[in-house]
Amino acid sequence: MTGSISNWTVLFVAALSIGVLLSVFAPAPPAAISGWSGAASITGEAAPIAAEAAPVAPVPALLEQYNRASALQESAGDGSVRFYRRALPGGGSLAYFVIMLGDGADVRVVSADGATPGSDAAGDTIWVGGGQHLATVQEMAAASYAARPGMALVGATNFGFFGARTSSEGTVVVDGTIHRVNPWRAALCITADQRAEIGLFNRAALETRGCRQAVGAGPVFLWKGKIANPAVSAPSGDFIPFNPLGENFAQLEWRITAYTSDLPKTAVCVGERADGGAFLVLVTSYGVPGLELARNLKAMGCTDALGADDDTSTQMVWRGAPVVQRPPREVPDALAVYVRE
Repeated sequence: MTGSISNWTVLFVAALSIGVLLSVFAPAPPAAISGWSGAASITGEAAPIAAEAAPVAPVPALLEQYNRASALQESAGDGSVRFYRRALPGGGSLAYFVIMLGDGADVRVVSADGATPGSDAAGDTIWVGGGQHLATVQEMAAASYAARPGMALVGATNFGFFGARTSSEGTVVVDGTIHRVNPWRAALCITADQRAEIGLFNRAALETRGCRQAVGAGPVFLWKGKIANPAVSAPSGDFIPFNPLGENFAQLEWRITAYTSDLPKTAVCVGERADGGAFLVLVTSYGVPGLELARNLKAMGCTDALGADDDTSTQMVWRGAPVVQRPPREVPDALAVYVRE
């Protein structure tokens, strides 16, 4: 009997040892990869976790200092929205809107044709009901579907990227309704209490934060006061590596090329005002490399900034007219700026 127990003991120990060895040396299961298609991009139940960055103390005075060196074009909504132009020393130029959220100004997502973005069962980005729905920002700003009761649309820019099926690849929330969730692509969230945040959001985060408007794009230009720089591999001084949130760009090399070049760009940045409220800056740049654009956004007092669709998609309108005269590309959505009538 004792011998049988010993034999079973030896067999048990041997099996346990083999199991441990297999668990140590066996390859780990492959990580889920979410590209422009696939269920992982729409479930909203998981998201990559970026390294925590130390909070940055806002410097509200920077915005007004920066604006004084720019050319004010027009003010709307009793100063809650201002349109500026600025020529940069390197020869490029900026056109930008400063929006004081909660002071009679609002920023909302407008979809081309007023169509509803969604995803099919495979995770591909589509428009609900099928078909293609693309328009220039000028067309969207003038359309009846962009009208909001009691509000006047004064300006708009392009924003989200779009894939072969035309709907925006990123998260889309319009007037509190979550239409798409892509937790692997950075998004701008504007809450019901007129706060603004840039980051990665799964469905639970969108709901918890109360995101009334959200639209995804990328890459991040500025993160916690640090400038994204493809030339660095670790945080250093004023810089952090490019793509600091680990966004799932299928064409990452192109994103780096577009960022480092002087191609036209669209971006949004967020900052805090002296009264504790939030401000947004919507900007388009022409002839400006990404590092220089990010430096200017930081100089405005922004702590975080998110790039949007660029190159031929870059377009901005004010009072229905293009800010820069150039052939625009049709796009799936826009960020529209409203003031109370």
